[in-house]
Amino acid sequence: MAAATLEIGKVAISVRLSFDGALYACRRSPGVMERMEAEALDLLSKGLFVSGIDTPVATVTGAAGHRFIQESAVFQPPDGRLYRGMCGVGASRNGLTLTGIVGYRLEVRAGWARRAGDCGPPGTAAEWGELFGGQLASIGGVVLRRSSVLSLGTPP
Repeated sequence: MAAATLEIGKVAISVRLSFDGALYACRRSPGVMERMEAEALDLLSKGLFVSGIDTPVATVTGAAGHRFIQESAVFQPPDGRLYRGMCGVGASRNGLTLTGIVGYRLEVRAGWARRAGDCGPPGTAAEWGELFGGQLASIGGVVLRRSSVLSLGTPP
């Protein structure tokens, strides 16, 4: 749904957020279904910001006022941490209203950038935190950009 990539020093970081579930969408004026789906994705992904990616409890916020509640965080060998939770959505823009609760999945991956040379991946969560924690902590936050695209004829 939304993602960002960046490099800090010798570390390359990628952050990806996706949603799972269904939302209720209501539109005041009739419109083409594909356009409504694209507008809903725009509204859902508006102003997504992630901070605390070096901690067990990452903070996710959205400009549309979504309420993110983290339920778990686990190390995913060899290069990431996966956060999962629920997101309450209640947003409106240009006559379109989205409401409901969906699951979210936030993936944070860290690895050595090309200029780091031949460094192997960490083997444990502790080693991952030790190798990449400083770089992750130096990031105040990451603004995510919508990465999913709908085209005409794409099934919902």
